[in-house]
Amino acid sequence: MARRDAVAAAALLLFAVVAAFESARLLPFGVVRNPGPGFFPWWMSLALGFLALVLLGLSLLVRAAPQLDEQRGRFLKVAGVLAVLALYSLALDVIGYPIATFFFVLFMLRVTEPQRWPLALGMALLAAGGSYVVFAVWLDVPLPAGLFAR
Repeated sequence: MARRDAVAAAALLLFAVVAAFESARLLPFGVVRNPGPGFFPWWMSLALGFLALVLLGLSLLVRAAPQLDEQRGRFLKVAGVLAVLALYSLALDVIGYPIATFFFVLFMLRVTEPQRWPLALGMALLAAGGSYVVFAVWLDVPLPAGLFAR
């Protein structure tokens, strides 16, 4: 795993250097009190470069642990999450945002990284209800109503 991390860190570092160079070359930087369009991309590429250097250093210093047969389990979790994301996007219009979000968060908390039922139910209810209140009520963002609109 350390080798993969080192390769990914090197690629990210290269990307960060190119992004910093191009944002400085193509966009006006501005000043802190009046930033230009190149200000944010340049600082974000600098942050990415710093994090890539940290990852590269850690991957070169830390020895890789012997790989267990976890790859299959990880693949199945990723495939499950992608399938549920696709199902979630389809269910939004049919059953609405609050219900679809509740079941999506419940799935994520119970299946991908198992949590106790009371915690998973409470967090799913809080996430669905809280995000609905923030976006639909306070910010007046139209969310799919689904069953509630019929």
